[in-house]
This record gives sequence, C-alpha cells and structure tokens, in this order.
Amino acid sequence: MKRFVLGIVVICWITIVFAAGNGSKVTGILSGKTNKAPVEFATIALYEATTKKLVTGAMTDSTGCFHLEDVPTGRYYLVGSYVGYGETQSEMFIVGNGNQTVDVGVLWIDDKGQVLNEVVVAGRKSTFVPKLDRKVFNVGQDLMSSAGSASDLMQNIPSVEVDLEGTVSLRGNENVTILINGKPSALMSGRTRTDALNQLAANSIERIEVITNPSAEYKPDGVSGIINIVLKKESKAGLNGTLTANTGSHDRYNAGVNLNYGINGVNFFGGYAFRQDRYDRSIFDNRTSPTEYINQTTLGTGRPVSHTLRLGMGVNLSTHDVMEISGSYNRRHFLRSERIESVTEDINHHLEDFYFRNRRADARENMWEGNFLYTHTYGKGNEWSVNYTYSSESEDEQNEYSTMQMENDTKDNEWVWDANYLHIGKVHWQHHLSEWTKLSAGYELEALRAEQNYHVENWDGASFIPDLDRTSDFTHHRTLHSFFATLEMNPGEWSLMAGLRGEYADIRNNLYSLDSITRQHYTNIYPTLHASRKLNEHNELQLSYSLRVNRPEGSDMNPFAERINPLSLSAGNPDLKPEKIHSVEAGWLWHNDTNASLMTTVYYRYLTNQITEVSRYIDGGVLLTTKENLDQSHNAGLELIWSYSINRWLSFNWNANGYFNQINAEKLGFSRHRNTFSWSTLFNANFIPFKHYMMQLNARYRSATLVPQGRRDADYCINLGMKYDIPSINLSVLASVTDLFDTYRKSYTLDTPELKQKVEKRRNPRIFYIGVSYTFGGNKSKKHTAKLEYDESM
Repeated sequence: MKRFVLGIVVICWITIVFAAGNGSKVTGILSGKTNKAPVEFATIALYEATTKKLVTGAMTDSTGCFHLEDVPTGRYYLVGSYVGYGETQSEMFIVGNGNQTVDVGVLWIDDKGQVLNEVVVAGRKSTFVPKLDRKVFNVGQDLMSSAGSASDLMQNIPSVEVDLEGTVSLRGNENVTILINGKPSALMSGRTRTDALNQLAANSIERIEVITNPSAEYKPDGVSGIINIVLKKESKAGLNGTLTANTGSHDRYNAGVNLNYGINGVNFFGGYAFRQDRYDRSIFDNRTSPTEYINQTTLGTGRPVSHTLRLGMGVNLSTHDVMEISGSYNRRHFLRSERIESVTEDINHHLEDFYFRNRRADARENMWEGNFLYTHTYGKGNEWSVNYTYSSESEDEQNEYSTMQMENDTKDNEWVWDANYLHIGKVHWQHHLSEWTKLSAGYELEALRAEQNYHVENWDGASFIPDLDRTSDFTHHRTLHSFFATLEMNPGEWSLMAGLRGEYADIRNNLYSLDSITRQHYTNIYPTLHASRKLNEHNELQLSYSLRVNRPEGSDMNPFAERINPLSLSAGNPDLKPEKIHSVEAGWLWHNDTNASLMTTVYYRYLTNQITEVSRYIDGGVLLTTKENLDQSHNAGLELIWSYSINRWLSFNWNANGYFNQINAEKLGFSRHRNTFSWSTLFNANFIPFKHYMMQLNARYRSATLVPQGRRDADYCINLGMKYDIPSINLSVLASVTDLFDTYRKSYTLDTPELKQKVEKRRNPRIFYIGVSYTFGGNKSKKHTAKLEYDESM
C-alpha cells in the first residue's frame, strides 16, 4: 500500500511540473470597423510569420477579448474572422524569451458584410467510425431510434446483443459496463439496468460507443468491456428542437420533445418523454430430478407507464472556461398480472401435487440524476476539469399473491424495496508535453449505497401476519478511490497509449435481519496498452491489452432468499470474489476512403474467479438459484465488421463474431473442462429506392452458447422499418415492425446429475409502430437542400 501511495504522489508531482508551462501570452480585442462594437465568439488564429503555419487559436469572449497562452518564442501574426464578416490580419509581432504578455491592441474587422442565409444539409453520418480504443456507431439513421427504446436500438449495434428479458451482452458475455455520457449511473446497475434501458427513448441518443479494451481513464469494470451511450445535446443559436409521436400495437404509445435555446454563450437544453408500453410474457419450465417431474407454465402481462424530464445548461464563462449543469428525472408506474400453473409428478408420472398461483404487482420507480462539470482550457489542446455526478434509483413494489393447492388455499403479500444511491467525483487533467505527446491524469471517488428490503406477511383467515422467517433487510456499501494516468504518443505513423489505474476498494454488507456485518478490502493495479500503426492511407493495424475486473453487485451478495414461486428461490452469495480478466486484442482496419471499410479483430480473454449463476435442489423439491465463483475460463474469438455503400441507394453493414469458450467446472460436479464454439451475426441494410424514402432491414442470429450447467439455445430475429421525409416542412413519417416472423425467444437447458431443466421464455411477439418526427427552429431564412453527404465526424 505504501508503494502504491508513493507511486501516485510521484505521478501527481510530475503532473504539476508539466502543468506549470513556460510560454508567453498574446492578448487583444476584436471590434467592428463601423459600429465600433466588440465582436463576440469570433475566431482568432495565430500563424508563424515565416512558414505561415497555424500554431494555435482561440475565440473572443462576450467583450471581444481574446487570450492565447503558452506561445513559444518567435515571430507571428494574427487572423481574426467571423461568419458574415470579412477577415482582418494584424501586423507581425515578436514574442521573446521568458514569460511575458504581448498585447496587440484592437483588431478592426469589416462588419458591413451581408449575413448569410443558413443552409441546412440533409446529411447522413457514417454508421460505423473506428477509433484507436473504441468503435463508434452513429445511430441517427437507425429507424428503431424513432419509436423504440434504448434497449431496442442496441439490438442493431454490432458486437452487442439484447435478449428478450433486456439483458445486454457484448461479444456473448453479459458482464458489460454501461455508461451514460461516459459516466457510471445508478440507473445502469445490474438489477435495474433493463428497466432503465426500456425507459430511455432511443431518439434521445446521438451515438453508442463500444469499448472492448478501455484505457485507464475508465473504470476497469466489466468482463467484455464498456458500452457508452452518448445522449443528444444541441448547441445551435436560437430556439430549436424536435417533436416525436408514435403509436404501436396493443395500446403502445410514446411521445417526446427535445428543445435547445442558445444565446450569448449560454445554451439551455431539455426534453420530456412519455412512454406507455406492454410486456406479454410466457415461461415454460420443465424440471427432472431423480425422484420427480415438475412442469410449470407462467403467463403474465405488464403495463408500464413512464415520464422522463431532462434539463440542463452550458455556459461559456470565458474563452477558456465552460460550465455545464444538467439533471434528469424519470418516474414509472408498472402494473403486472401473472398466473403460474405447476404440476408435480413422481418418477412413475403419478400426480403428487399441483398449484395455481395468481400475482398482482404494483411497482413505482423513481430515477434521479444530476451532473456538474467545469472545464478550463489552456494552451493548445490542454485542459483540466472537475466533475460531480449524483444518481439514484428506487423501486417500491407491492405484490399480492393467492395460491390454490391440493391441500389448502393461501394468500400472502410481499413488499420489495430496491434502491441505489451513487456519488461520483472526478478531477481530470490533460497536457501536451510536445506536439505528439499527451499526458492525462486524474482522481476518481465513487461511493455507492444499495438497499434491498424484502418483507412478507401471510393471511391467517382474519388478517395478514408478518412472516419474520422470510423477511430481510440488506444494505451494501462500496467506496472506490482511484488514481489514473495515461501517456499518449503519435510519432509519425504510430499511435501509442499506455495507462495505469490504481484502486482501493472498501466494501461493507449489513445483514440487519441477522445482526451481522461482512467486510472486504482490496487494492489493485490495472494496466492498459493501446498501439496502432498506419501501413498506408487505407490500412491500419491495432493491438491492445487491459486488465479488468467484474465486481459483484449488491444483489449478488445478498444472502437472503427471495421467493419467485413456491418451488423457486433466488439468493445472493456474500462470499463472492471479484472476477479478474486479462483481455488482449489485435485488429486490422481497411477502408478505401469512399464507400467501404472492413475491421477484423482477434481477441482473447482469460478469467479467474468467474462469477456464474448456479441452480440446485434444496428441501421439498424447491430450486434455489444463486451465484458462485468458478476457478477459471478462457475465451478466444474472431470478429468482423464490414460496411459498404452502393452509390446513394443502398448501404449495409455486416457483423460476424465467432468464439471458443472453455470453463473449468469442477466445482459444479463436472469434469475439469467444458467447452464449445459459438457464433453470432448481425446484418443491417438501408435501401433508398427514391428521393426522401428509406427502407431498413435488420436481421440477427446467435448460435447455442455454453453456460456452466448446460447451454443456451440458438435464437434469431428480423426487424423491418421505413421512413419518408418531407423536407419542405421538416417532417418525417416512420413505421417499424419488430420480430417480423415472430421467432424470437430465449431458451436454455441445464443438465447435471441432480437436475435436468428445460426453460423457454417468450415476450412481446411482433410489435408494430407508426409515428411522425418534426424538427423546428434555427434561422427563418434558412434554405433546405437535399444534398446527401457522409459525415465521418462524431
């Protein structure tokens, strides 16, 4: 621990030394020739006088002043410009040795130029943009973004899979971290992630970033990596926004508005979304043990209704200082009804028991999030920032059960309280040590409190009596202190980024019902390395390594059992250890600068203490599902992402992922190793048969995959969408159908000496949506052009 702290102190000392800088400053004012008024938010560029090479630049503030820092010794001139005005150039001046301030005085710019009409280009971003440490998917052209949720949208992202229960996996592994705008959120905790993604409107998302080997700046959580959801945030002048409304099959509705207002360096943004959905679920569960057969059928319907509000503002305090404050609130009311029919037979198929169990559930969820960010820039591309984020999620669920059995009828009520409260504070700094070397460092504090309360009361014929044997209260506390540093270099055709992250974790579990406390403490170092080499204009090689961790969630460590039905229990394991994952990737990227790209990645993961779900019989034929650590597992695969455009009328991307998985299952009663080869594929195509009309096809398939006690069966699904734009009134009409052929389901088979189980789950067959989207705002004199461009920027 002392060596770790000493290393952090050394990193911070180096950071302070480099941050000091020794360049000079250049200041001045830009004003209009005619009205003598200062010109705000204009561009100031500094050029080297001899070579005429651009050195650095800045923007004027609200008073027309500008400041350029860390300017080295030399001879320079300035060029000032503003949209609709002319350009102005200063006289040549000299910056001498040592720290000094050169004031060039007032630069006069011609302010009589005619203001240009705004031209709106109906552009289309490239769907896939590869970067050194991530793959970026711009989702604006995905038709699921018009009416669907974030969960629907993610089904069309290469490398990402979402099953019918909303569980997200990356390259076949469900242990993935999901961030919102690059930050963790209580909304994305394992237990509530599915609900949060189903409530997040897809049309509020700008892009999705898939980071399979994150740098040290990110938390190392997640076996398969990080999925970063970046929300839309416009910064146009004046009032502008988007209105959407959609109606779907079986009384599904959603509508929303996203607004932005920018004036004088201040940008206000916000939005509201309403969503009414429907979940139809069926589960068929067949179990066989050495002594009996159990067949269960579950049919249920859920009707969630949610309201989401987002507000925020960004302020340019000066040319070097920006502050942003934002917040969101989501409220959901979820009514569910469910009926379970269960039959138990002995080994000779003679009836032993049966029951019918009806459930009525009323859940109310509240999700809050607030964020504060302050950023200061200096020099050329240097900055430091302070960020604080608070998020919370709570669910208050009341369950009423009535059960009819062979011997008697019973009633019971269950109250479930589940909440997460997360505080994150972060200080980040980056500084260019040279033209091609950048150093970043920072500190991050994360404090999480997770509450899980489960209270039961039984009907005694006259009133409900508390059942203390089945009642429990559990609280999980986790505090993480993290220091990180990365060094990025771009010498010629090479790009290198090395990082190191040190963490100290303090975990405390309060088991109030047992009057017991368990604690864990550990310190770890997580190295990362990314390298790429441009072979020529069209080919690039990439190599990366990271050490990652998968920490148990609070619910994973809660030992108190929750009764799913009379023959099924679910409980956590307070003795779970974190997984450690060594991840290595090597990739080749090819593109032809016009209409095609191919990214090929070979990857390998080695896991120790793998966390897995295990089901076992306990007394009375009851099946208990919990979590345990395995010894180790290996995962190696090959992934392809191919994007291609044929003229302007057809474009597609195809993703294929094949991987070999081997686990050590001795702890589960199997032979030493179990292994299998699995693969999945995703195909997205956009077809534009005539102007302003687009059709979209999405098809995906996943083969059978290995689970510790058996396997998950193959599944496939096809979606179809259409959109017609009316540019003259900025209106779009959209339609989509999910699971076109009603084929999507989730099924798995467990096969152990004491348990053989086959489960099939189905949900939401064939969903239809039709809707409209209207965009407004901007300069009233703007012109619309149907010119189609491919924007590679993010």
